[in-house]
Amino acid sequence: MRHLEAFIMKYLMTFVVLFIVLGLAFGVQVGDIALIALAVSTLGFVGDLILYPRTSNKLAVGGDLVLSFVVVWLLLMALVENPDFSPFWAALSSAVLIAVGEWFFHIYLSKRVFGNKETSHTLKNEPKRY
Repeated sequence: MRHLEAFIMKYLMTFVVLFIVLGLAFGVQVGDIALIALAVSTLGFVGDLILYPRTSNKLAVGGDLVLSFVVVWLLLMALVENPDFSPFWAALSSAVLIAVGEWFFHIYLSKRVFGNKETSHTLKNEPKRY
């Protein structure tokens, strides 16, 4: 249940960012935004479950930044016919804002889903126990 709650939270965060950037600033239709948000959230959530526990928050956010940029850019080029805007800049600005949200989402994952009371930074520096 915690994983489903976390996925829904990630989807809503991604949808809101994409709605603000793509919908309000670039005029992309809401249906396309929902589909792009679903793709970014699904791929990103799988990455968060695999990559984030094994690395740091910084590295996981960097991965989310690159993943979000590529997915948004490719889907914008596939879904939006004859855009009046540059899909590259729309994807880049979306990815940067998603990455900011991901920083805080990873802290939430660490505390709520993975059950750690510390952030990934303090876990990384914790002495090993044998």
